[in-house]
Amino acid sequence: PSRPGAAGSRPRRTRRFAKWGWKTMQPMQILVLGPEGSGRAELEKTLTRLGYVVMAAEARAERTPPASGDIVIADLRGDEADWLGLADALQADARPLMIVSERPRRLVRALTGRPAGTMLMTGAESDAGYRVALSVCQALRRSALARAAEAPRNGAAAKVAAL
Repeated sequence: PSRPGAAGSRPRRTRRFAKWGWKTMQPMQILVLGPEGSGRAELEKTLTRLGYVVMAAEARAERTPPASGDIVIADLRGDEADWLGLADALQADARPLMIVSERPRRLVRALTGRPAGTMLMTGAESDAGYRVALSVCQALRRSALARAAEAPRNGAAAKVAAL
């Protein structure tokens, strides 16, 4: 048995998961879009405290959101960003989207029904609320990735069967 922290040692839990064929979960990466300021900074701190890897970017109408991250969170609180200019790019984005807003907005209606999924958080957000919403987003992301991985195999099988 190796000592915890010794070179080449793995925590007991990791060895047990590997023994049973389970993979350890990697922290989910979240891209937070929104205007710089205390609201976005507080959201970033909350998500980091909850164990997520957080990247942030300014929401700008003239460019598409960065491709980094498993999930996109759009922080619509405040009036500093031009979100309607980003609506088309967010609509086409293949990642689940979580919108944080304190009031109804046209962008929320514009992004309803996205194929990748859209979650909306309003009011007094809590750690538990973020955990639940992000768990749903993570499930949507995994499902989409699994479908994408299966698509070529299913398509090839259909072509073979049609011959």
